[in-house]
Parts: sequence; structure tokens; C-alpha cells
Amino acid sequence: MRKFLEVLLTIYFVIGAVVYVFIYGGIVLIIGGIIRLFSKKASKKFVVGQIETFGRMAFKLLGIKVFKFGELKKTDENFMIVSNHQSALDIPLIIGYVAPVAFIAKKELGKVPGINWYMKYLNSVLIERGNIRQTALALKEVVRKMKAGTHFIIFPEGTRSVSGEVQAFKPRSLELAFKNKVKVLPVSLWGLHIVLNKKVFLIKKHPVYLKIHDFVDPKEFKSEEEFRLFVENVIREGVKFLERRHYGEKS
Repeated sequence: MRKFLEVLLTIYFVIGAVVYVFIYGGIVLIIGGIIRLFSKKASKKFVVGQIETFGRMAFKLLGIKVFKFGELKKTDENFMIVSNHQSALDIPLIIGYVAPVAFIAKKELGKVPGINWYMKYLNSVLIERGNIRQTALALKEVVRKMKAGTHFIIFPEGTRSVSGEVQAFKPRSLELAFKNKVKVLPVSLWGLHIVLNKKVFLIKKHPVYLKIHDFVDPKEFKSEEEFRLFVENVIREGVKFLERRHYGEKS
């Protein structure tokens, strides 16, 4: 019976995502295009605001409770969000409950109608895996956009965690932030690996948790490695805290 309900929830999510991206999303883009005729800034604010709303609604419509700890402190400085990676739903959760941020994605994603426009509004950058020259140019574009004020998110583990445990961050994964002296906002996630695990394409109804930590300034560290290990430990301890909160509340 439980498996049947998970199948129904998954079908409901897929249909809902398609309706949002291609129907409601299309309407949003049309309205955004009309607003753009008068003001590019207002157009972007409108569309990004709708993307942020969708990030929250994705969980509300699935009946999944989101428990949030901490708040994003107001700042005039640019920053990069660094998070552990548990599920394909990590980005909607962060966009909806932390901040609408740009991300670095596979070039193939830029060919998907609807999604490619949302990525454009968020200032995301596409990378062609295996193409060293294009990747280098893409990373330069990330740096340029960061300096212009775009907030990016990266997942230093490099892949989703099946168990939910934080995996070791890849060497030099925080080099962009460290070299360009961009502050990092660590975010810890837990529960998403149960909702949508990378090995099982079925959505389970399970609460998810996120913790927003304080900013970490790379200027306070002597090397990228020292900086990276510190951020990794902050996120790792945050995940343990969230897991304890979940099982503590259940007990």
C-alpha cells in the first residue's frame, strides 16, 4: 500500500512540475516579457519572485513539511551558497527557503524549453562536461557574474549522497570563492535523500530540514584547503543537528 501511495505521489509531482513549467511558467514568462518592455529590472524581479514561490510551493503541494533553522542575514556583499547534496530537490528547497540563486548546470539542461528561460533569469551558467576549454570559459563567466552581484550555489561533494551523510568535499571545490574573496553561506540539508533518493525514482512523504549558518569569510583562512575543511565541518555538524532534531521530535 505504501509503495502504491509513493507511485501516486510521484505521478502527481511529475504532472504538477510539467503544468508549472510549461503552462503556468509560460504565462509567467509572457507577463515577464511584457514587463520587460518597460523595465528589465522589474521584469527580472517578477520572474525570479515567481521562481522563489515555486520553490516553496513544490513542497507544500506535496504535503512535505519544511523545518527551517536560521535566517539569511541582510548584506550588501556578494556571497556564494555552499550546501551538502542529497537530492534533485535540493535546489528548489534552497531557492524557495534561502534565496533565489544561480547555479552551474550541464549544458544539456539549457536545451529544455521553459527551464532554460528560468536559468537565464537566475543568471545560471552552463558547462559542457568533458570540454576543458568551454569549462574554463564558463568558470570565467561565473567569476564575472559573481563580481556583478549574482549569488551562486555549489555542492562541493560533487554528487548526491544516498545515505544522507555528508561526503568529503572535492579538492579545490571552493577555489572560486577563496580566490575571489567571496563570502560563503553554508547551508545544511537533511531528509531530502529520503524524499527523493538518487537510486529510487519515487517520492516519499517525509519532512525535510535546513539550517542556514553564518557567513564564512575566506579572508580569514590561509589556504583554500583550510577554508574548505572549515566550511565542510560547519555543514557536517549542521546535518547532524538536523538529524537529531528529526528523531528527537519523533521520540
